[in-house]
Amino acid sequence: MNSEVLENLHKLKKMLVLLSGERKVVMSHHKTFEHVEKIRNIVDDSIKIAENE
Repeated sequence: MNSEVLENLHKLKKMLVLLSGERKVVMSHHKTFEHVEKIRNIVDDSIKIAENE
């Protein structure tokens, strides 16, 4: 597996924990939307990497 894709998967895992019930603090809706947008960008980048291999 491409190292960039693997790195992206690790980032996604960390960000999903922030949005899950495991998080330590309450997050505002605005901050939640920012995290979701970052996650979408990481997924898009990973798809592009996978398609170019």
